[in-house]
Amino acid sequence: MGVLTLASLAANRGRAVLSDTEDADQIIDVCTGALRPHSLAVRQARAQLATTLTHVQLRDASVNRLRYGAEVTVSSGDGVLDDYLLTLPVAGAGMFRYGDTEVLATPGRGVIIGPHREFEFAFDAAWDQVIVRLDRGRVESVAAGITGEVGPVHFDVALAEGVISLDGLLESAVSLVDSAAVEHRPHLLWQLEQVIIETLLLAQPNNRTSADPDDAQPVSPRLRRAMDFMLDRIGDPLTVTAVAEACGTSVRSLQAGFRRELGTTPLQWLRSQRIERAHALLAGGATGLSVTDVAYSCGFFHLGEFSNAFRRRYGVTPSTVLAGRR
Repeated sequence: MGVLTLASLAANRGRAVLSDTEDADQIIDVCTGALRPHSLAVRQARAQLATTLTHVQLRDASVNRLRYGAEVTVSSGDGVLDDYLLTLPVAGAGMFRYGDTEVLATPGRGVIIGPHREFEFAFDAAWDQVIVRLDRGRVESVAAGITGEVGPVHFDVALAEGVISLDGLLESAVSLVDSAAVEHRPHLLWQLEQVIIETLLLAQPNNRTSADPDDAQPVSPRLRRAMDFMLDRIGDPLTVTAVAEACGTSVRSLQAGFRRELGTTPLQWLRSQRIERAHALLAGGATGLSVTDVAYSCGFFHLGEFSNAFRRRYGVTPSTVLAGRR
């Protein structure tokens, strides 16, 4: 029932960007904007499209309900891919090819594809789906926070059974959009996206968080306490001494633990989290938001240092990201 509830919620709370649309070029343009570049072909010569798309924008992620109303093939198009698409089937069947991997998707058997390989999907006329679009940079950044290493994330295409736990989190996220709670606490959606991505990384087999036990160890409770302490005070001027005292350990032990388990230092890890939080806030483009406000709220009190660190991480300035969402 989880996916059905999520699909209904997305349809009711989302913005209808296509409604029984027949024009293939319009469908391609709109779906490219909401999801990713692609081409579209109707598989039966006399069949007519009746495409419906509703779109719910979160922060860096979106939840979409899409059905074509005809047998179609969707395949790689021109353009840079910068997302992961998590597909939760509602009805019908679809054959997903991602690189050399082929997976049949049906209700209860979802898929996830990344931005790294060519793709082709063949859907029957009854196909109905919820698509969760996740920003590539955000997924890789969260993976780096978990493992302490940077690099691309390659998921297994067929969803593991444990990923079904995302349904409830996604329902909560969609329900929060435009709510009074988010109006008073804009960080809520960002934080919920963080939990969604972390859950996906830990539940769905991938090259970053599914290493053999001999190759990687889970983060210890002590380091988790330190990480939670820093995230709860991400805008405060923290010292390693303060973090160590809060966790009941010495500075030396804390630093050694971060080096051993994450390959970094406590303050380097915190700095990475601050930049990621700043990017999420800027990308959200809330009314009245300024680069200065974001920098201070994320613990950066020197704007030049913030701008330089942000550019090194994302390749653009903070003001460019903020302007792009307005």
